Amino acid sequence: MPSSDLHERPAEWPPGDGAKYKAALVFVVLLGVACVPVGFGFVAIGKAGALKYALLLAALFLLTAVYGLVTRIRPGHRHADIAITTYEGRPATEIRYSQAAFTVLTLLVVCMTAICTLGAWDFLSAGEEVPAAPAGAALMGLAALFFLSFLVFVVAGRLRRGRVVLAQQGIFQRGRAFSSFLPWEAFAGAKAAYNGTPEVLVIAYTNAPWDRRPLGGIWKLDKLPPAPMIEIDTTSFALDPTVVYHLVRFYVENPAARAELGTDASLRRFSPR
Repeated sequence: MPSSDLHERPAEWPPGDGAKYKAALVFVVLLGVACVPVGFGFVAIGKAGALKYALLLAALFLLTAVYGLVTRIRPGHRHADIAITTYEGRPATEIRYSQAAFTVLTLLVVCMTAICTLGAWDFLSAGEEVPAAPAGAALMGLAALFFLSFLVFVVAGRLRRGRVVLAQQGIFQRGRAFSSFLPWEAFAGAKAAYNGTPEVLVIAYTNAPWDRRPLGGIWKLDKLPPAPMIEIDTTSFALDPTVVYHLVRFYVENPAARAELGTDASLRRFSPR
């Protein structure tokens, strides 16, 4: 596969608007930075308890900016994002979701959990001084439990950094909140699509044997498609979306090349010289 083909953007994907996202990121960063002096301003007027919320909001805004950076602007990927692995005992090639994106998302939820937990505690501490304290404590407590459930799912391994495995048996996708497998013979073809984000759709026949399972409970970080297919949201990867598209499509359309999956030859296709 020529190196130039790997970076040819599919016509189905609209041109990127990097300037718009960069401007939005700058605005969010400025909001985060502004929270810090605001928090110390509350300290100066005798309301030191507000400082912790201001600092957590600052972290929340700054982490939001970082999440936008790693999913939209997308710094370069690491070699570890593509690796040789095994699937059901046979060699396979793995394209990993962005570790940075999942880590930042988890930290965002940690911030929200902390804000809600502290809010519940402060309402309880206020006692009779604040008439609405019991209701406020209950609402903040429920919100804290909701966000805490995300962290429980992460620790349990139900929510995790995802991966797409190109195996000799077929394509296995372990999304952040689901698993899905379809054998090669089930696929009718692969195409690019745009659903708010650039996607790769590996479409299967309607009667294909589809092994899929939702894993995230109430946390629908990503969802299984309604029909048999492998639906790849390219913003979840550190790898260039066009590279993901062309290589997945290459192996769908070239059965003879699948023998190289799980070998260094497949890795060289991701990093052509």
